[in-house]
Amino acid sequence: MKMTFFLPVLLLVLFSCHKDKTIEGQGVRITLQSDTWQDSLEANEISSLHLFAIDRDNQIIRHETYSSQDIHERSINALLPLGRYRLALVTHSSDETPLTSEIGESLENLFLHLPQDGNTYHEANDLQTAFQSVSITESKTTIPPIRLFRRVGKLQVTVNSIPEDITDVNLELSFVPVAINFTGNTTSSGTIIKPINKTGQAELLTFPTKKGEVLLSITYHTENTTKRKIIPFTEAIDTNKSTRINCNFPELPEGGIQGNGINLLQNGDFESWNNPEQEPDNWHFYKDGKDSTAIKITGEKVHSKNQAVFLQGKTYLYQDVDIKPGKRYEIKMHVNAPSSSFPWKYYCYWRKSKSTALPAENNKAIQAQSYLKQTNGWETKFHGIYTAPEDAKLLRIEIRTYGKEITPEEGIYIDDFSVELVE
Repeated sequence: MKMTFFLPVLLLVLFSCHKDKTIEGQGVRITLQSDTWQDSLEANEISSLHLFAIDRDNQIIRHETYSSQDIHERSINALLPLGRYRLALVTHSSDETPLTSEIGESLENLFLHLPQDGNTYHEANDLQTAFQSVSITESKTTIPPIRLFRRVGKLQVTVNSIPEDITDVNLELSFVPVAINFTGNTTSSGTIIKPINKTGQAELLTFPTKKGEVLLSITYHTENTTKRKIIPFTEAIDTNKSTRINCNFPELPEGGIQGNGINLLQNGDFESWNNPEQEPDNWHFYKDGKDSTAIKITGEKVHSKNQAVFLQGKTYLYQDVDIKPGKRYEIKMHVNAPSSSFPWKYYCYWRKSKSTALPAENNKAIQAQSYLKQTNGWETKFHGIYTAPEDAKLLRIEIRTYGKEITPEEGIYIDDFSVELVE
């Protein structure tokens, strides 16, 4: 079960609240410190603070909420359990809304979410968090200051020379993470939509992204038609930093945000498997995967159609896809990872040929930020649009698992993997 937070601008959603009528512990004074935007922008005032106590088993044993009236000179009074554990703090600068939690959940299930209306996501709140070990005794009335760190980055966009006859001009940041937890793991991705004002400016807050992970575009209405222009953007969006983009509307190319529906991967749905004792058709085992185990799956465990693949142990499964330099490609993969301890990741990179990769300076790997583990059933864990660099002729699509040994039921299910040209 995942917990989430409900906030008006940054949504925090957590499940049913269990709060003891009688709370035992030691009253302590906690002083809060925080960083500031590197461009010296003033941070908003804290309107709400949520404090979670995490025990040695990584379980939430206490959750307290503080309003702006409870925060005096950036300090709060807290009644904390005795013992040694970790504190997780979340602050935000929007109006207070109900927030609930379930005692006993693990820290990994504490997710920060973007607010959402249907399929539309809004920008993040100016969110700060802290995670710090503490030791509380009956004689301790204060603890060392807790430093809050901003968890979002700011994107500032200026679009010049927008024609006066177009309407409904919006900035869209696509494939941005819509949820992130305290350890930095993310769930699915989505699109943040923000109106561009009459002076051609818009800014939004978002969870951090690496280079090439998101797509920046403008949508607008003209002649009874909605159109899109693509803003070249390959930079990372870092926490606590502002990234500025300045562009001219007439110079931006028109383009799409989705693939054309033609999958360039062969057997990306794993329906073709002429020899069940070997890898699926058109897929290959890479030599560094010592176990090289791919099992054909049928029945209820598939994502769609009739078959999927189940990878175990240390297995690297890959396929080379013919591509054209300078073109944009949408990559999507569905994963079901039932185990909380089985590590895996996607790892893709551009090549000149099957035997030669592009030089490292032009060949940044498309990969997960860290080892991935359990999912909540089938999830789209790998989804983005990437531009092929010059001299690239192939894109190597690779799934890597890192199990120490082959153990029954330990592995990941993969299905409906696609690479499509974005036209």
